[in-house]
Amino acid sequence: MQAARRLIVRALNGLCGLVDAVAYRPVVVRFGRPLPHRWNCNLARLSMRLDERWGTGYWNGDGPQPGEPCEACGRRPALFFIGGYADDPDLEEPVEVGDDDYFFAHREVALCGWCKLPPHDAPFGSEAELQQALRAAAERSTRWGWRWRPTWE
Repeated sequence: MQAARRLIVRALNGLCGLVDAVAYRPVVVRFGRPLPHRWNCNLARLSMRLDERWGTGYWNGDGPQPGEPCEACGRRPALFFIGGYADDPDLEEPVEVGDDDYFFAHREVALCGWCKLPPHDAPFGSEAELQQALRAAAERSTRWGWRWRPTWE
């Protein structure tokens, strides 16, 4: 019985991956901007809930798990989080934060696998600078054209 449950959990996540392979392509995201946002890895979320209920151990926290919508494009689920390290409750010792990095150290940003911010050698000093970088990341991730793989693969 446990093997069948694990198979169902894996199958739902696999189906979600198939839908994501089409629904999160740059051109699809760009065309879908005016439409209401309905899809955010719903099959993977169902898979996670069933895994938690049945205790199959498939979603053990090792890999990325779909989160809220990406702060840049607003369509794809956030899989990665950057910044906000100064407020991490799991740290044993507080992190020293310089004046140049203070804003980003206390502001966590949720991103999908397609949207990328510039390297951290250009820190963000304000919310306005961060929002400008997020808009640029969204524009880059939804350019016209077809990419076979997300930029993070």
